[in-house]
Amino acid sequence: MAEKNLTDLPRDLRLLYQKGNDAMLRENYDYAIELYNQVLDKEPGLFDGRLALRNAQIKKAGSGRGFFKKVLSSASTSPLVAKGQLTVHKNPAEALSIAEQILNHDPHSAAGHKLIVEAANALELPRTAAMSLEVLARNSPKDKDIAVQFAKALAAIGEGARAEKFLSDFVASLPYDNELQQALKDLSATKTLDEKGYQAVATGQGS
Repeated sequence: MAEKNLTDLPRDLRLLYQKGNDAMLRENYDYAIELYNQVLDKEPGLFDGRLALRNAQIKKAGSGRGFFKKVLSSASTSPLVAKGQLTVHKNPAEALSIAEQILNHDPHSAAGHKLIVEAANALELPRTAAMSLEVLARNSPKDKDIAVQFAKALAAIGEGARAEKFLSDFVASLPYDNELQQALKDLSATKTLDEKGYQAVATGQGS
């Protein structure tokens, strides 16, 4: 499944997306979330739609992330997390939809974003995966596995220089970690190839 732009959408979905944007302007975040989800259920590869949805989810949640709010959110979304994990290998598109239901409750949910990453990778939606990996890396700045995954995802979408800097900065905090050193070397070696490959796909010249 290829990631799509707004211009690739049929007219009815473009209208739904625009209604979502109008709802955002009115700060009607619940309605905007509902509309964006409808669009993404039909076109899971619409990156701009997922970016707009994430913005609506964050706006709705506000800045409050208190302990009790996090506990309540985790408890209410646990069944969705379990369902998503069971679904992701059989139907990754459905798993994406389930993940968004989790993020509707808590846009910072690690479980929700990890499910997004797994489903997006299965569907070959690299920008979608990178967006959630960025959230995971920001919320868990000492997680080595997440850091490596995020750097690789950045390289895969043509942001090799950013990927290299991010991983270099991370390696600087753990200078004696051989696994990280090797990951940085591998990233540097493949950066150019990944950038060329992504650019070819993005312009329709590759597969």
